[in-house]
Amino acid sequence: MTIFFPFSATIRQEEDFYISICPEADIICKGITIEEAIENLKKEMEKFLGEELSQGFSKITFY
Repeated sequence: MTIFFPFSATIRQEEDFYISICPEADIICKGITIEEAIENLKKEMEKFLGEELSQGFSKITFY
C-alpha cells in the first residue's frame, strides 16, 4: 500500500546559494542552484522517510 503525504518545499535565495526547506519534516538543505537545492532536499526527505519520494513535492514556493 502506498501512502501519499503532500510534502511542500520552500526555496529562498541567499547571497550565492539557495536554501530549500520542507516545513512538514523540518528539513533544511542548500544548493548552488535552485535545482540542486530541490534535489538535495528530496534526497534528505527520502532518508527521513526510508523510501523514495516518488510523487515529488506537492508544492514548491520561491521567495
